[in-house]
Amino acid sequence: MQDSITPATIYSASNPRFAGRFPDSQHDELWLADIKACEPGGACRIFKDVLFVESQETTYLYGLEHEDGRPKELKAEVADPQQLFVEFVREQTELTLARMGLLAPVFDGAEYACQARVTAAYMIHRENLRYLAFGYRNRDGDYVREKLEDPEDWLDSARAIRPFDELGTSKA
Repeated sequence: MQDSITPATIYSASNPRFAGRFPDSQHDELWLADIKACEPGGACRIFKDVLFVESQETTYLYGLEHEDGRPKELKAEVADPQQLFVEFVREQTELTLARMGLLAPVFDGAEYACQARVTAAYMIHRENLRYLAFGYRNRDGDYVREKLEDPEDWLDSARAIRPFDELGTSKA
């Protein structure tokens, strides 16, 4: 678990860079972006070359499709940092839920808030994307994968964050 008491709730993405197509699919592309994860009014951490999958107007953080967060098709030197980022984002969601306490079930999307924030931060740079997908453990303890057909609230929040280059590494 993360040492910080205040979870990162502010995410900003650099301009995405095309990494390639999946060899077994004509629709699936791999993109990467640097991500800044910031605590409100606090420090920011930078994660380099975070991978996202784009497929038929949908995007997701690569690895969230698997319960362990590890992209299966990648070599270890690429899969390891990606899995660590997925674990970081999940930990930030857990910290956020813990801070919300008994109020957490009242907020729609609380179980996947940080996953959605990261993906929305990426999506605002790509005009062709309409749907946001993610995987998370629900309140019943089941691992589920979902796609938001209308992620506008998440996208509006991402657009309200200062651009990647304007966020400092010590202050959000």
